Amino acid sequence: MNHFLASVLAAMNAVLAFAIIAVGGYLGATYGENAILGLILGLVGGIIAAVLVCGLLALLLDIRAELRELVVLARRNHAAPPQS
Repeated sequence: MNHFLASVLAAMNAVLAFAIIAVGGYLGATYGENAILGLILGLVGGIIAAVLVCGLLALLLDIRAELRELVVLARRNHAAPPQS
């Protein structure tokens, strides 16, 4: 179940990044008097927020995958007979 949830979270990471950027752009465009400048600043802020949030999430998912691979290798090496 844990593997399934991590896979779903990895797949949703790109959707989450797009949503954060879109919301940033929308909020920037609706607040203030200059909609174009607000849109640009909102998109830049959304990109920065998406990089921080989704980048951290991707990093944690990558660490999880590496740790899983290390566990498999450790079990495989532990099951092998000692070499003399």
